Amino acid sequence: MSLTSKSSILGLVALALTPFPSSAASRHDEGIRFYIGYDGLSTLTSGTYAGLSNPNSNRLTLLLDHGNHFHGIGTYSYTGPTASPDILSTNTNNRIPEISSKEEPLPLAQGNGIYADTLRTNVSSSKYSYLGIASIQSLANHPSGSMEDVLFQSGNNRWSDQLNDVEIGLRLVESTPGLHFGTETTKDVYAGSDIFTLGAGNDFEFKPVYWVDTAAPAGIYSATFELLNTETGSSILDSGTFHFDFKVSPIPEPHTYAMFLAGLLLAGSIVRRRLHWLHY
Repeated sequence: MSLTSKSSILGLVALALTPFPSSAASRHDEGIRFYIGYDGLSTLTSGTYAGLSNPNSNRLTLLLDHGNHFHGIGTYSYTGPTASPDILSTNTNNRIPEISSKEEPLPLAQGNGIYADTLRTNVSSSKYSYLGIASIQSLANHPSGSMEDVLFQSGNNRWSDQLNDVEIGLRLVESTPGLHFGTETTKDVYAGSDIFTLGAGNDFEFKPVYWVDTAAPAGIYSATFELLNTETGSSILDSGTFHFDFKVSPIPEPHTYAMFLAGLLLAGSIVRRRLHWLHY
């Protein structure tokens, strides 16, 4: 075998053994980083409560695309002694941005179009800013080994079963006053109800816009949600609760702007003097 052939084989082996980085894209270019599936794991296999029934079994789950695996957000969980634990309808990993990331809440910035009078969410450098949500089945039937396929089958296919006879609703549990929820074409999807229908479990897509009025006070704005199966007669259960956090930055006072401008003028004057001195 030639050295070239050996190098090619070694390169393919190394590629196969190399995990996808967390920044690898599947549907990020479409603004989607969240998926909804249901948990097919019946018994916990690791952690403090290994061997106990999975409290999230058969429940809808909000899944964060983390490159080559998912993070379940706001799933049901145990607390207390293993002999007689209590069940919580959420867990410690229930916020976006995730607490472990140490990221600040997602910033709201000046909108345009129908959002011209608002501060709204936009895709930014944060991986959490891709706020679109789709059915996990949108990742199915891609080529073996592709980013979509690896993500779809992660967790030993824990979430990959089809969501037949499921209608998914996104229930707004509570939110900071002044925080609103829309899409690119509709400013308020919760105008008449606290439940917004995403659609049939295997075939839906939702790209939300979170926004406040431009005059909204600076601070942190949060919303709490849960996923509902609104189809009667279906065995798939509702999800745990989870939160999205956003930030409105304070607008500098007029004297702050004045000081800033004065600083720029002073810096410009110093540069001009130095250029003048160098010229001579």
